[in-house]
Amino acid sequence: MADIGTRIAGIEFKNPVLTAAGPPVRDAQSIIKCVESGVGGIVTKTISTKPAPVPRPNMAALNRARILQMYNTVKNGNQQFYVKTAYRMDQGFINTELWTELSLEQWIDKELPMLKDLGVPLIVSVGYTPEDMKKIVPLLREFNIDAIEFSTHYITPGIITDIIKTIKSIMDIPVFPKLSPHHTDLLVEQAKEAEKSGADAIVAINSFGPTLSFDIYTRRPYMGSEFGFGWLSGPPIKPLAVRAVFDIARAVNIPVIGVGGISTGKDAIEHIMAGASAVGVCTQGIIEGKKAFGRIAQEIQDELDKMGFSSLEEIKGLYIKEMGMGQKIKTEGGIAKLIEQKCTGCKLCERVCQYEAISMVKKEGIRHLFPEINEEKCAACGLCVSICPTEALYLEF
Repeated sequence: MADIGTRIAGIEFKNPVLTAAGPPVRDAQSIIKCVESGVGGIVTKTISTKPAPVPRPNMAALNRARILQMYNTVKNGNQQFYVKTAYRMDQGFINTELWTELSLEQWIDKELPMLKDLGVPLIVSVGYTPEDMKKIVPLLREFNIDAIEFSTHYITPGIITDIIKTIKSIMDIPVFPKLSPHHTDLLVEQAKEAEKSGADAIVAINSFGPTLSFDIYTRRPYMGSEFGFGWLSGPPIKPLAVRAVFDIARAVNIPVIGVGGISTGKDAIEHIMAGASAVGVCTQGIIEGKKAFGRIAQEIQDELDKMGFSSLEEIKGLYIKEMGMGQKIKTEGGIAKLIEQKCTGCKLCERVCQYEAISMVKKEGIRHLFPEINEEKCAACGLCVSICPTEALYLEF
């Protein structure tokens, strides 16, 4: 069984799945439920000097949850079918959630005292300015917290150094700045600046935006904010987050905590192979509930066991190592290939092929059709491979 423990700034985590600041960790009771679900560490909802004036409504899935039906065929004389039905919400999530709605006094007097014997590392998220830190951080001294995260969501990039130095001057504790993707070209420079200023780890990234989504029939926005602007999170931002982790991990010598679009163990592993030491999960914890944290941690372990790795450390930064100086651009050759045993004849590959290189054909003794690939037409674009629900297709070069 693979060891999925990880260590960041001297802090030991039993698994790499942390909560990310947001609704699932809005107060002590919610945090305790996350711990019971099997999370590796807690990051609280961001605490500031004043409660957030949260617009209402402030959270929306960009498409409604849908029921997917997956059919599997058993070939054994008579054809047998079973249907697996599951709820999925793998599209985007928009929010204008802001920081905690609770007062600083409530966090200090009620919520944090309930977390003294939490059993997992506790990281308190705070925001936003150096002046705010001078008011908040001294109040945290009495609690047995393991680190402080601070959000850069509403600040200018130039004051990251001031915030780190302010926190460190008040409390001797690891500090983790959480970078926002508003200026993607500045992320690496911000990470370098933070490391130089004494940061102990980098958290990347926050939600992306501002964005806009509204109901076309009523012309009303889904968010209660000005013009209905909100922040995008969930699966659509995962490629942006993984790219940020990859770039930052290559540029700094301190750990990176990857956040953005993590809904499965495979998503978490992708972040870790790109250079993260741990991952933060928020949107999936909202959509699925608290059980998402423990499920993702278990899936990480299952996937590592399946791949033959004995520890999380073995896969950390593996993509960076294997890429080396980069990948040569391929412009010729390649063809899609089929693993017949995995194919269920769903016809999705034929439907999406833009080169008309796939046609469904009948095979003797088998009820469903199989894709036949025309080698002359196949452009090795990879779309059919990426969309196949049973991983029955692959590219061969």
